[in-house]
Amino acid sequence: MFHRNRLILLFLIVFCLWSCEKQTKRTGNLFDYIPQNTENILKIADLESAKSDLAGSYLFEQLERPVFYNFLKDRKTFVSHLKPKGESVICFQKTNDSIQHFTFITKAHPLVFVVDSIPNSTSEKSDYKGYQIQRSTVQDFSIFNSTIDSVFVASSSEILLKEIIDHKTESDPEFKKVFSLKTKNELVTIFQPNHLQINDSLTINFGSQAALVMEVFPDGVTASGVIFDRDSMPQLISVFKGLHPKRNTIAKVIPTDALQARAITYDDAQLLEQNLQLYHRNTAQLDPLFGSINEVASITLKEGNAVVLKSIDPEITGDEFGRFISEKGSFREIDLFNFTDEALIFKPFYPFIENISPAYAFQLEDFFIFTESEAIAQGLIAAYKNSATLAKTSYFENTALQLSQASSFVVYDLQGNVSGWIAPFLTSEKSRVKKFPLAVLQLSYDRDFAHANLVCKEASPIQQSTGVISQVFNKQFDNTILGDPQFFSNHRTKGKDIVVQDVNNELYLISANGKTLWKKRLDGPILGKVQEVDILRNGKKQLAFVTRNTFYILDRNGNTVAPFPKKFKDDITQPISIFDYDRKRDYRFVITQGKEVMMYDSKGKIVTGFTFKKAGSAIVLAPQHIRLGNKDYILIAEANGKLNILNRVGKDRIIVNKKFNFSKIPIAKEGLNFVVITKENSKESISQSGKVNSKALNVSDNYWFTTRGATKVTLDDNLLRINGKLVELPFGIYTKPHIFIANRTTYITVTEIQESKVYVYSKNGKLQSGFPVYGSSLAEIASVANKILLITQASDNEITVFSFR
Repeated sequence: MFHRNRLILLFLIVFCLWSCEKQTKRTGNLFDYIPQNTENILKIADLESAKSDLAGSYLFEQLERPVFYNFLKDRKTFVSHLKPKGESVICFQKTNDSIQHFTFITKAHPLVFVVDSIPNSTSEKSDYKGYQIQRSTVQDFSIFNSTIDSVFVASSSEILLKEIIDHKTESDPEFKKVFSLKTKNELVTIFQPNHLQINDSLTINFGSQAALVMEVFPDGVTASGVIFDRDSMPQLISVFKGLHPKRNTIAKVIPTDALQARAITYDDAQLLEQNLQLYHRNTAQLDPLFGSINEVASITLKEGNAVVLKSIDPEITGDEFGRFISEKGSFREIDLFNFTDEALIFKPFYPFIENISPAYAFQLEDFFIFTESEAIAQGLIAAYKNSATLAKTSYFENTALQLSQASSFVVYDLQGNVSGWIAPFLTSEKSRVKKFPLAVLQLSYDRDFAHANLVCKEASPIQQSTGVISQVFNKQFDNTILGDPQFFSNHRTKGKDIVVQDVNNELYLISANGKTLWKKRLDGPILGKVQEVDILRNGKKQLAFVTRNTFYILDRNGNTVAPFPKKFKDDITQPISIFDYDRKRDYRFVITQGKEVMMYDSKGKIVTGFTFKKAGSAIVLAPQHIRLGNKDYILIAEANGKLNILNRVGKDRIIVNKKFNFSKIPIAKEGLNFVVITKENSKESISQSGKVNSKALNVSDNYWFTTRGATKVTLDDNLLRINGKLVELPFGIYTKPHIFIANRTTYITVTEIQESKVYVYSKNGKLQSGFPVYGSSLAEIASVANKILLITQASDNEITVFSFR
């Protein structure tokens, strides 16, 4: 018996010794030295390249607590003396002291880390279970390193280093599987996305392990990789198990001023329901409405939230949609409905959709949209109508080139936001970054894992503005607007205010942010346009205009400027004409009453030196001032066909013997000639000697002709010609084309009034990116600083101001 027990004891001793010997034999795989409970890992193919890439990254410089970037920056002296040959690994984890520690792992060689070469450093050595541990003090922090089985390990924690020696290392087979993924790329980040802090009230178990190959550029980051799903516990990506990713379309309705959008896609509503039930551990059912849907999205805006459903059969969806709605009204020809479900149909989609209480709903083509307020609904409709959506931006187009067209789940962070959904994939916390208008995370489920793509690229000022039409404000009035809204210069802000008149003859001055500064009741409709003058010559602008019986000059506070207004017994029959011959603000104001003209100066006195008092017949166009060369010409067209071309004092300067059947097109300047377009659509070119050259135009009755400087524009039905270059517009009914100069650039505007589309072209005939936008009237353009503003009517009682570059 005693002999038998001795044999058993001997066997146990031999087994233990054999086990210890086996435990100490490690293969040299760097994974075998990763500490337990590691939170983040960075696999680095070449440390010098990684340092260079991360140090030059403007994105990582702005992120909140980016783990790897901060390590390279805060431990710069230590890192600069690391000389690995080949791959290295940096691990981060928090220990019981709640301090984040790092561990650096690479193949050992004599020069991998020479502490003696570090200035002002100290070191001491100790033994631990047969391994030598060197403690070095560099810039007030300690580093512990040792060579373990041909592997160099350095850590900020002596405890962690000893645990590695004791084989207390990472052993999760799934972790090892992720770590062992083959890649030749410089940087691979590995982490466990099982506890993502999305916001203060939402923490998500996203997946078990994630590995992303990261490419860091001076202008941003791209990454691609995998996220694994563990069947033993409900994880978010398991919601997509068995579902095929569908094409992402939500960007078509995300306004450019949105803060974030998230979308999921699916091809089997019943399977999605089962997966959601497993994830939530409940039996909540999806409403039948979702059977005809393949994309569900949420949009976060400053004003609130919206939910978007993309239908694969709008007719079927519309029938189901009808159960929840009652008619509310309309906005820009889109029906608005009250929504009465109180968000119950969206509850199963938590956390993809969270904290929304929709009260309104509407349809945009294949999209069914639910919003928390009527204002949000109107904003989404306006953005869609104005092409002011994410899909229309150049930075989205550039980003989309690096993404899959279809995915299971996608997150769009806008306005420089890096949310809790995306930040962990950049090893950081939620952040705000400049010059990065869009960050995208995209997941596509495939068996027991999801493919991941991440793009966050810097956009230049041109990229950020090209194709982006932002709505500055939208304002409704109680009454129908009369005439076209106009810009008016604000000498205080150096910006632009807006002048609007309604059918009750109320004149409004609206600020640049849509606030009504004042309104003033006039005695009738304004004839023509309001014009800007500076009669005091102090830079402070006034509004000059006429009604049928009054000549007004108002200051920017709405007060009359003495000695105005001037009242007239007889009707004024043409818009006011204002001449500033030498641009010295020595104005001449011309009032037309039938055959008669009266010229006033800035003091409200008749200019006695102007001798032309009365025409031979009614004056059919507002008198015009045109300068050719160094000569001034005043042109007055009469109903009997006579064209008076006068000098400054009202004497004949050019005698024109031919009579014209004047149309409504003002007389234009073309080269060194005057141009009259007659009602018969004949182009009459008049030289400075009075010679007339006639040319039949062979155009429609809708023809229009206008010039400004060297730019000539004509419109014949839908045929727009700019300096001779043909632009074929869609068939429709168009306003007159107008030419504007803003920030030294020439723009041409024209509006199709049936479809309510405003087009803006450059003088080379190119449609400006982002146009057309929604508008129902003539559009006016002005410049403010480095921005271009455009104003138009959105409806009979509504104006919209846009900004573009």
